[in-house]
Amino acid sequence: MRLAPKNSHWKTLRIAGVALALLFCVAAVLVWHIVAAAQHIPPATREGRWQEDLSFFAREYPSDHKDFGKVFGKEKFAAEMAAIEQAAAQISDAEIILRLMRLVASGHVGHSVVRFPPEPMAFHRLPLNFVWFSDGPAVTAASKEYSNVLGARVVRIGTMTPEEVEAGVAPYFSYENETWLHQQSPIYMIVQEILHELKLTNTDGTVDITFAKADGIPFTLAVAPADWSANAALITAIDGLKLPAALYRKNSKTNYWYEYLPDSQTLYIQYNRCTDDPNLSMKDFSKDLFTFADTHTIQRTIVDLRFNQGGDSSVISPLERGLKNREALSGQDRLITLIGPATFSSGLMAAMDFRDDLHAVLIGEPTGEKPNSYGEVKMLKLPNSKLEISYCTKFFRLTKNEDPPALAPDTIVRRSIADFLAGRDPVMDAAIHYSH
Repeated sequence: MRLAPKNSHWKTLRIAGVALALLFCVAAVLVWHIVAAAQHIPPATREGRWQEDLSFFAREYPSDHKDFGKVFGKEKFAAEMAAIEQAAAQISDAEIILRLMRLVASGHVGHSVVRFPPEPMAFHRLPLNFVWFSDGPAVTAASKEYSNVLGARVVRIGTMTPEEVEAGVAPYFSYENETWLHQQSPIYMIVQEILHELKLTNTDGTVDITFAKADGIPFTLAVAPADWSANAALITAIDGLKLPAALYRKNSKTNYWYEYLPDSQTLYIQYNRCTDDPNLSMKDFSKDLFTFADTHTIQRTIVDLRFNQGGDSSVISPLERGLKNREALSGQDRLITLIGPATFSSGLMAAMDFRDDLHAVLIGEPTGEKPNSYGEVKMLKLPNSKLEISYCTKFFRLTKNEDPPALAPDTIVRRSIADFLAGRDPVMDAAIHYSH
């Protein structure tokens, strides 16, 4: 047999030591990558962080959105993303976000939107809230500093009419019909970063807004923007002007509630969110409601869906079943459903179920969403900016032989600014006095 060369034992040990060291290095690198993937260690530079975010969005959004090519156009989307990535180093964070907002909004899918950015990139907004009424927009909330404009009509924003500003902000959010455009545009008409893009801001950042009260005499204020979170401190016109209380706003923060109106023998049910209340499930709510209804004379039942923007479409099932089983509540012309611009998503589906399955009469305004539209929403969050972009994973075809722009009511009734200031609800009045 052959003998090992002299010192071969130490040589073997050295080789083993080197191999072991290499193994530790490989293991360390693998562990670093695993930790980095779990914790996401961001690039050191602003440009690097944005490039990572934009590449992530360009890769993931097309792969997850239902019918992406049909909705956005793959080549058009890729070209715009390439342009944003190329410009990212030269433009501001706000400009990058606004360009992403425009890109996602170009698909005109109501559920697919870029949400306003969180801190530290949060936008600024004027400390006012507007709502479009049948005769124009009016201020429905304001900070204490501008409380004198509560209830006033908005005549001009900068150099533009409200209609022109609405057209200017329209490319920044998704809408499927004119109703949703009107419903959502006031949110964007007060965003300083968008108003700056429209060249409506002064050099100090303020915006000149012209108002008019009931006397019709216009007056102009330079309104200063505030932090995004300041919206929580606004005074509502209802509280600030001590407006008469309309029934519809009695429990607006509650998912669902009901009240009996003895003068007209009306059972009024307001369904605001398609979400089970943790303190009172829809099943228990419906049981209580029908126990009451079965022992009272009811000439009509009104289900108010005007403020329901969706959630879980199955939540309402106990209420629908109970109504369907009671001729006294859902017989011909006895069941009326109220709809409006904020009736959206599962709220829209509930309205269609009431119309198709329970033969309810619809009163109010067209809904903010098309019956045939995309839903089953999921969220994509960019790793560095934490920007959130919603996308849809399913298409719902609720009308088979047509593609209407909205679910239209049988009777259209709109609210004016004067109705709002007087605490009137003409939609509810029309429902109570409805006769075929």
